[in-house]
Parts: sequence; structure tokens; C-alpha cells
Amino acid sequence: MKKDFWKNKTVIITGATSGLGKEMTKILLEKDAKVVAISRSEESLKGLQNELIRFSKNLFLIKADVSFKKDCEDAFKTIKDELKTADFLINNAGVGLRCEVEEMEEIDLKKVFDTNFFGAFYMMKHAITFFKEQGGGTIVNICSLGVKRPVPFTSGYTASKAALSSLADVARIELKKYNITILNAYPGSISTSFRKNALGKPYPEDEVRLSRLSPDVAARRIIRGIEKNRKEIYTSKKDYLFVLFTRLFPHVSDFIVEKAFEKKLKRL
Repeated sequence: MKKDFWKNKTVIITGATSGLGKEMTKILLEKDAKVVAISRSEESLKGLQNELIRFSKNLFLIKADVSFKKDCEDAFKTIKDELKTADFLINNAGVGLRCEVEEMEEIDLKKVFDTNFFGAFYMMKHAITFFKEQGGGTIVNICSLGVKRPVPFTSGYTASKAALSSLADVARIELKKYNITILNAYPGSISTSFRKNALGKPYPEDEVRLSRLSPDVAARRIIRGIEKNRKEIYTSKKDYLFVLFTRLFPHVSDFIVEKAFEKKLKRL
């Protein structure tokens, strides 16, 4: 692994002003990368700029809501006009949703898909055109551990990330001949404000989780996975092993998850 892997590389990150996206932005800037930070909130972008003022030479800010196709198109036009080139797109922007399937509101599910799936899809489409023109690039999609091991109350969110994961898996095969690499990350629970801002029902603070990582640790492990060009990136060994266990023993895995949540619900 080259020590200067990220030096002078240009990385586009959506949802870059909070949680996992913010941590990846900080770490990549520390590794001498140029980062294009995309967020729908101008206030959040200004806050990021002030916090990372020492990296101002390598930090570029774009206000865009990825759930709008035109915003994604304009973002790439700006990148092409001002930076000319880019090496990585990290599709990180996401919206949470916690609710049983039976009680889920259609409007909430649409909002989640608009950002988590269609937003990433719009960004991927423009990135593919951009990377084809320059002879290659890498697209990283931040999916969810739930895609590999679903758990109760997360069907809407998991469905949006599963759709993204499948889209990316097919794109990987289609785009290999163009020197475009597609990687998917499947992080478990991360200690950010993501769950507090989720749609649907509130997340209990002590809800069952396989793992809970700090955003810094999760970000570093995802970045390490990108450096190693891993097709599937996991943020803990425990997560990876349980996914492997689920593949081998799906019924037993379902039973374990069901019992864990039943036990929790009985205590409420």
C-alpha cells in the first residue's frame, strides 16, 4: 500500500458535512487528497469550511440536493469546469427510516428512495460519463450492513440500500472495460445523529445492534477498504463474520435476530 495513495487525488463525497461523510472528508484531507464536499445545506457547508480552514486549499464546497437530478448534473458541471478531473465518487448521502412494513407511510419510503437510491443513481450516471472521458475512476457506495443481514423495523431503509447495492454490482461488471471500479461499503451501526434524524418511529437508544462504532473508526476502515480495492467493505470483523454466517445458515441467523429483538421488546 502506497503511503501517499491519496496525495493529489480528487474525491467527491455526498453528505459530507455530518457523521460518516464528515469524518471521511477530514481523514482524506489529512492524507493530502482534494475533497469536493457536497451537501444540501449551505449552513452546514459553511460550518465545515470554518472547521477545516487549515485545509482550505484542498477543500471545495458544492451545495446540492442529490435527490434532485438537476442538482447532480450541475454539481458535475462545476467539478468539470473548475477542477477538470476527479478520481473517486463516494455516494454517502442518506436518509434513515424506522418502521414496520405494515405501518410505513408511502411518502416516507419515497423520500428515502429519492436520496438513498435515486440520488446515488444520478451521481453514478454523471460520474460514469465523467470517468469514461478521462479514462477511469472509482465509485464507492455507502450501503448498509442491513442489506446483508436485515433486521426488524428497517425494511424501507434497507430496501433502498439493497437496490443501490444491486445496481452497483451490475455496474461493476458493465464498467470494468472502461477502467471504472465500483466498490460497496456495508457499515453497521455508527454513533452519529443519523438515527435521530430518521423518518418514521424514533430509534430506541438501546436497540439491538451487532456493533456500534465511532464515525472516525468507521471512516478509517472504509477508506482502508477503498485503498485495498475491496469489492465489499465491512467496518468490523464481527459484522463480516455474521454476514458469512448468514450466508451459510440463513434460517439460524433469522432465528438469532428474531430472538434478540423479541427479548428486547419484552423488556419495554
